Amino acid sequence: MNLDEILYKVGEAAESFAVKSAKWTKRTLDEIIKPTPSKTPPKFRLLKKLIKRELTVHELLSLSIQLSFIAYLLSSLLLVLFGNELYLALLFVVYFLYLRYTILKNREFFIEVEPYRFFYYGLTVIAFLSFLGYLVIRRFAKNVYYFYGYLIAIFGVVLVFRYLYKSKFTRDWTYGVVEEVKGELVKVDVHDDIRANVKPGKYWVESAEEVEVGDIVKVLVEERVFRSSLPKRVLEVHKVKPSSSNTTTEPKAESESSNNK
Repeated sequence: MNLDEILYKVGEAAESFAVKSAKWTKRTLDEIIKPTPSKTPPKFRLLKKLIKRELTVHELLSLSIQLSFIAYLLSSLLLVLFGNELYLALLFVVYFLYLRYTILKNREFFIEVEPYRFFYYGLTVIAFLSFLGYLVIRRFAKNVYYFYGYLIAIFGVVLVFRYLYKSKFTRDWTYGVVEEVKGELVKVDVHDDIRANVKPGKYWVESAEEVEVGDIVKVLVEERVFRSSLPKRVLEVHKVKPSSSNTTTEPKAESESSNNK
């Protein structure tokens, strides 16, 4: 094989690699911009090893987003200490794309995806603007009162966001599955519910209804300041036995319809 043939082969291979790389890049960008909803739930192999109790796919998704958001905040704080706006903005873009992709890709496995999307999108944007604003103010602040004013402004933004979220999504009830009945007290297994601000777990609640083990029940929750809400009393009983393949404990169609009202 002479030199011309070798160079031709090299050029042909480079052209083929460039075409395939361009197609792969286009598919990847298309998937990031408009994720295709997954038909199979994510595995969460590492998270399942760290968590001892059994969680639904919905709860694992919620927990993974919480952990990623905490990691984002800590990383942003480190960048703020070094005073680098460019890297802070780059981190925000990368994390926001990851957050959006994770939520939209797995939207079918959330009991309700919209509250989680609104809540974490909003918090991520507020956190980024807060860190970026601090770096900007630090450059020209003449005294400490600039920072006091900035903190008050951020606090006001958080309050507005909280009001918008509560008026759009917050409710005073959640769903659970009856696991044990003792007279007028029943033990219900409640999933992670961001709308009711309830943490997953098993709770003893009051019940004036006739319930059986396995029933899905709507439970009234009591709001507590700076703490998760506490399930208190059974409001309604749904005589539905959840199958072993279910990934949630809540009637999804009814929950989503209540969100659209």
